[in-house]
Amino acid sequence: MFYDRHSMFRTLSTFLAIGSLLLLGISSPAADTQSDVDVRHTGDKVPNFKVRTLDGRKTTLRAIQSDENSNSSGVTVLTFWCSFCGSCRMVDQPLSDLSQKYKGKVAVMALDSSAGEEARTISKVLDEKTLTMPVLIDARGELADLFGAKMTTTTIVIDSNSVIRYWGQFKHGDHALAEQAIEAVLAGKKPAHDHTKERG
Repeated sequence: MFYDRHSMFRTLSTFLAIGSLLLLGISSPAADTQSDVDVRHTGDKVPNFKVRTLDGRKTTLRAIQSDENSNSSGVTVLTFWCSFCGSCRMVDQPLSDLSQKYKGKVAVMALDSSAGEEARTISKVLDEKTLTMPVLIDARGELADLFGAKMTTTTIVIDSNSVIRYWGQFKHGDHALAEQAIEAVLAGKKPAHDHTKERG
């Protein structure tokens, strides 16, 4: 699990801010932002969220989907991950391998939503373990809230139309759930298992 206190504080602050605006008779200007939409199930449409790359650049879901060099299919895979959790060590290499297998065709990325993580720490872990998957940084945990993810290794497969086609575990035992979902989506089919319980 990650950033529990941080998330609770942010949720309480948002609630109080919106409550204050409602009392004043003012509508919230942030009503259509990514933090006010929950996409937790297969079939849900994902908004064009904003996020940072490991080298500090700002990017969006649409930009990731439309990058012909790294994502010709428009399919995007996000696996919640961080540099210090034990369960992440179980998927480090498989996630890195998956990103290389689909390189250029599908954007397979680690998404770090843990409070306090720094790019240099992440880069050090990647170097030490010779991991090659791209890493996105969501320092405020907004995307974890958006997707309703409470545990690391939770994986989301998003198709080229920004619709969630798989939500759940990266893998379970010998079952490569994320890879199976990718193959199904690329073939225009529904994944055999399109939603599983989190296990991090």
